[in-house]
Amino acid sequence: MTPIFLPGLCDPAAGDTVRRFGHSPQAAAAQAEAVFGRLHDALSAAGGTATDVCKITMQITDRAHRQAIYGVLGRRLAGVFPVSTGLIVKGLADPDALFQLDAWAVAGGPHTRLRRYRSTDAPYGLSRQAFVCDFCMVVVAGRRIFLRGQTGLALDGIMVGLNDPVAQARKAIENVRILLAEAGADLSHAVRLVTYVTDRAYLAPVREAVEPEFAFHPVAGTELVVKGLAAPEVLMEIDVHAVLPA
Repeated sequence: MTPIFLPGLCDPAAGDTVRRFGHSPQAAAAQAEAVFGRLHDALSAAGGTATDVCKITMQITDRAHRQAIYGVLGRRLAGVFPVSTGLIVKGLADPDALFQLDAWAVAGGPHTRLRRYRSTDAPYGLSRQAFVCDFCMVVVAGRRIFLRGQTGLALDGIMVGLNDPVAQARKAIENVRILLAEAGADLSHAVRLVTYVTDRAYLAPVREAVEPEFAFHPVAGTELVVKGLAAPEVLMEIDVHAVLPA
């Protein structure tokens, strides 16, 4: 199985789109169409298909654009069931870009996709989303394990730790343990950790809650302060990638 990493996919004509539609949901949707078109073309050039997509990270510059962008995602990756992380960011390298996508795929599927769900059937924080997307919680692609970004949202859909980033971090780690176990792995197999917080003041306490869990099996880590996550009440999120032994 061949891994394919496609980072920083944006609409190359983002400036034209913004000049035509302004910074609007309509412009965001048009850019999303271009981005997912680039994704399909890049996958094909690398010897893969949309069904090989395992993980996507959505970077959106305005929460008001989420529904328009995810509506395009729902159509362009219908039936794929990737894991996802959704970020609201202050800006992107192209000042006219409203949306950017990072995608991880592994050619040579099909892959095992655990805990499949439809976005309209699952809560995001305290609310449900109007857009229709097919997602899952875990993708196992050969030895590689991709998890959906985990937050204070318990696996039963109950939001934990309102206004408490540490409580949310503890629930996120608990979720990660459960999901890795369902994939036949544990924290010792983790190789990558990305921690997102919505306020710099949350960074140290979230770090203190998360990093000791990896003390005996250190991982490569990145910490980012973002403008927002899937819902306003979600204060932190962790992305964990794992690799099973040969």
